[in-house]
Amino acid sequence: MSEKKQTSVERVKAASTGLKRTMSTKAAIMVGVGSTIGTGLFLSSGDVISTAGPVGAVIAYAIGGIVAFFMTSCLGEMSAAMPVSGSLQAYTTEFISPAMGFTIGWVNWIGAAATITAQIVAAAIIMRDMIPGSPTWLWIILFAALLFGVNIFNAKAFGDISFWFASLKLVLVVVFAIVGIAMMFGLTSNEPVGFSMYGTQEGSVIKGISAVMLTAFYAYAGTEMFAVTAGEIKNEKDVPKAINMTLIILVAVTVVSIAIVAALLPWQEASVLGSPFVYVLRNAGMKSAALFVNIIVLTSALSSGNYFVYACARYLWSMGKYKQAPAIVAKTSKSGVPIIALAISMLFALIAVVAEFVAEDTVYLFLVWFIGGGNIFMYTTICICQYRFRKRYLSEGGKIENLTYKVAAFPLIPILGVISFLIMLAFTLMDPSEAMAIYVCAPCYLIIYLIARYYVKKTGKTVANLDI
Repeated sequence: MSEKKQTSVERVKAASTGLKRTMSTKAAIMVGVGSTIGTGLFLSSGDVISTAGPVGAVIAYAIGGIVAFFMTSCLGEMSAAMPVSGSLQAYTTEFISPAMGFTIGWVNWIGAAATITAQIVAAAIIMRDMIPGSPTWLWIILFAALLFGVNIFNAKAFGDISFWFASLKLVLVVVFAIVGIAMMFGLTSNEPVGFSMYGTQEGSVIKGISAVMLTAFYAYAGTEMFAVTAGEIKNEKDVPKAINMTLIILVAVTVVSIAIVAALLPWQEASVLGSPFVYVLRNAGMKSAALFVNIIVLTSALSSGNYFVYACARYLWSMGKYKQAPAIVAKTSKSGVPIIALAISMLFALIAVVAEFVAEDTVYLFLVWFIGGGNIFMYTTICICQYRFRKRYLSEGGKIENLTYKVAAFPLIPILGVISFLIMLAFTLMDPSEAMAIYVCAPCYLIIYLIARYYVKKTGKTVANLDI
């Protein structure tokens, strides 16, 4: 009797075993929230406000939230059906091609590693703001060692630590929102300003938005993190809940926070050399509160970097499982931690030391744009994957009602997702500074794809078994 042919869902899940399901649902939600709420909101928002003005900044972040919804919905359907760690690479391999899976795996890993670097540089910037004259390289090495140490523990310990870090950030946002609204309407000792700052907008709003879309969308970089934890959540049925709660919290927190900061901080004073949240409090004479917020922003940068260390190791582990990276990176410790992949990922992050020799804000913004360029490519691929997944799922006998999480208005959502990211790419190429990062990352990713495609064509392999 011939064996039953595996479906796409079964193949993906079978190829991604090895990690342990020890993470609670609330911890998974906080991993998604905590990995995203970071310096994209607390630090680089200064560049968005100063370039696009208060009106443009709020609109840019709102648009970013809508686009994030398209991508998250697409990834959510696949993650609920196939909850595996390292999912982006696994899905692309199965539903597009081994060569593209190979490419997206490495693009994802490079982007995650660059994000670790960006968060470490951001943490060093904050320390320089708190302790002027302190050496950047010292903070970079100390923070890198700290992140490596935290991630040696198993997923449960990581999830618990992440939960408290993310909770701290959410408390900061809520308290800041309350204080900020009180300041806007004169409930503190200051004169009420309301939304008067919005009337100081100069120049074209549309031009301002187009110049900062990539930076604004960086605030949502990390929304895909819930998919990384999907393979380690105790109860698979809770994956849809984790997806919905993560997205709702992120969009609400980001847009409301930016609206309040833009109402209180003159856009000419915003920059990435310090948090605009801190500037608001300093301008109001609340120096002690500003110091406290700086400390929270520091923990925000480190916790966000912590999540990406976790993700980066899992991405590399997944490629090892699929034989798209050396097999040694797929090895795990007794507690289920991909220790080799973790060590390699952290070595990459030490590139942050370059910030000792180049202006920190220049290094940080370049990393933001570089990561954003990779995200445009990666998130477009996610939308295409979901479209092809749904088509194949139905052709293999699957039923829509059996999907735990469903993309609404299919196929409109994945199509809108692809169109949105292409428009974002066009806006990015219109700005010389942001375009430079695209010119750097695009050739790198193209070379990776061509090498993978050549290998697949030469060997005739049609499944994810690139032998490196």
